[in-house]
Amino acid sequence: MLRRLPYLLVAIALVLAVSPSAAAAAPPWFSGQWLAAHPPADPPAIKAAAAIVIDRDSQQVMLAKEADQRRPPASMMKIVNAMVALDEASPSDPITVSTHAAAMEPAVMGLAAGEVLTVQDLLYGMLLDSGNDAAEALADGLTGGREAYIARMNAKAASLGLQNSQFVDPTGLSARNLTTPYEMAVLADAALTAYPTIRQIVRTKQVDIPATAGHPAFAPTNLNDLLWTYQGTYGVKVGYTDAAELTITLAGERDGHNVLIVLMGSQDHFGDGRKLFDWAYAHIPAADGAQVRAFPTNLQPGG
Repeated sequence: MLRRLPYLLVAIALVLAVSPSAAAAAPPWFSGQWLAAHPPADPPAIKAAAAIVIDRDSQQVMLAKEADQRRPPASMMKIVNAMVALDEASPSDPITVSTHAAAMEPAVMGLAAGEVLTVQDLLYGMLLDSGNDAAEALADGLTGGREAYIARMNAKAASLGLQNSQFVDPTGLSARNLTTPYEMAVLADAALTAYPTIRQIVRTKQVDIPATAGHPAFAPTNLNDLLWTYQGTYGVKVGYTDAAELTITLAGERDGHNVLIVLMGSQDHFGDGRKLFDWAYAHIPAADGAQVRAFPTNLQPGG
């Protein structure tokens, strides 16, 4: 059971976590001031080891549990892969599937070496099916190859001022990939705000990709159960590895109230997500004038 005092301590930590030099350069993406003044008296019991709930409209932290704890994100970090892909390629650009990508396991879109798909096709396979083959196909197929692509993923996090995220592969499979609930929330909000292609894909339940001369038909299906079962959900990404356990980044809207949730190290990410959505929609924070950094709205070229 979450307790009142840890929430208050985490909220204070969130406010103080930005170094003086960083604070002088820009305000935080999310403010902990409202939470510090209104520690939740009735937080839901969740099974996640670490979590954060954000009011996207006011950019206020509503609830936090170990929100600055570095943990493996698993496939949630494919959100960063998608941002990097769209930074340098059009959704319609062709990608040839490498032998390395086609051999990826366990989660797969079902690609074969030599097939040619568009960036958008691969993004659907990566973000809905959680296809590791699609993630690696993007990394292998875009400018500079896989290692340069991973470097750009880290540069993307650094460009947002994030200091506790590191990525060593395009998929999230390695336990050496690390981020925090707070920083994953920043990455997800940036993706939803600034990349219309990502915003559309992550809210899609299922899509048919017709066969072409370059590839057979595919039918990626979203692994995020709450898109199907919890009204108002519009994203974002699920994940699982043995090291990370169940992880999820969720976004939803009810009566004009937009909520973002990150759960890491959960035993029941969908159950935790439902509880936190229920709680968040019943606890709308008031605007308090806290200074926050506005998310860019135009990071996707031509988007």
